[in-house]
Amino acid sequence: MFSSIFRPTVLALVCACLCARAAAADEVKPLTAAESHIFWDSAEDPVPEVRHAVKKENEGQHFLYCDELHLELFEPALRELGHLPGGGGGYMGVGTDQAYLFIGWMRPTFAWLTDYDPLVAMMHRVYATFFAEAATPAEFVALWRDGKAGAAVLNRRAAGDPQLAAMVHLYQQQQFLVLRRLEYLAKPVGKNKVRTFANDVEDFGYVKALLAARRVRPMLGNLLADKGFKGAAQAARQLGVTVRALYLSNAEQYWKYADGFRQNIAAQPFDAHAWILRTQASKPSNHDYRYYLQSAPQFAAQMANPKVRSVYEAVPFVSIDDPTTAPLTTLDADGKRTLRWTKPPVKPPVGAPPPPSGPQP
Repeated sequence: MFSSIFRPTVLALVCACLCARAAAADEVKPLTAAESHIFWDSAEDPVPEVRHAVKKENEGQHFLYCDELHLELFEPALRELGHLPGGGGGYMGVGTDQAYLFIGWMRPTFAWLTDYDPLVAMMHRVYATFFAEAATPAEFVALWRDGKAGAAVLNRRAAGDPQLAAMVHLYQQQQFLVLRRLEYLAKPVGKNKVRTFANDVEDFGYVKALLAARRVRPMLGNLLADKGFKGAAQAARQLGVTVRALYLSNAEQYWKYADGFRQNIAAQPFDAHAWILRTQASKPSNHDYRYYLQSAPQFAAQMANPKVRSVYEAVPFVSIDDPTTAPLTTLDADGKRTLRWTKPPVKPPVGAPPPPSGPQP
């Protein structure tokens, strides 16, 4: 029986996938000068005065590594995108290491790493430097383990960069927190032993190639502002790219839906295959999150409806009675809802980073 994340058109897609395969690293082409201008020169948002959080006491938090323990729940749907005719399309999303998981699984042709925190954008620059240096996933993880080696790579590869000192400082502050996250991802994740960029040569190679081709752009993008996400959407249209995955993490829990957010969703060039990936914090129940996979066109339609005022009205709430599980709710374009649960326990494994407890840098 097919997994619930497959769409009603799954048989047609499977037939298409027999002829279509995920893009390989050696097929990634550098940008032309015109493409580079479109991709890299779209507007960004200013640094916000307030960085929101679910709890008032956590406002201003820098989220420089991910603590979502079961992102592999999204992996089958993202791999499916990579096998569609024409490839994975465009990826857009917040956060740090999450982006490289999703890029490796999805095989997009462009990726916009959008976040309202400039330190997140700087962390992506550190990641990009280490991807350029390392030949294998193990070498990449080792650069976070060996602080002297990592700092030496940054000093050599970013020599002359006006932000070099800040990059080295950020790396040294966050090195071991990021390392523990990467060591968690370096082991096949979840009950299905999902491979990741931190343990799989092909996923790692694709991320490395997309970065080398300058098709991955870290940028300041505020979900509530009016430049970054709209500019990226316009660039995608000019490049002929469909945005097929938009990852929001649990940012929607920070606020009710405002006009700016609705307009940013409406601006995106989604197609019928596109997904919204989101989480909802549920740490008191399972030390983790609830996971949601929603048809992007369905969500865009909700954002055109002023009666949908928050994420709690956009997706169903799932009660967690067993603290050893985490739920994935899938909302298909036809309105079908499917729920499945993880096993084994989701409590943080040894070596996984602790939940953030306050501003880090």
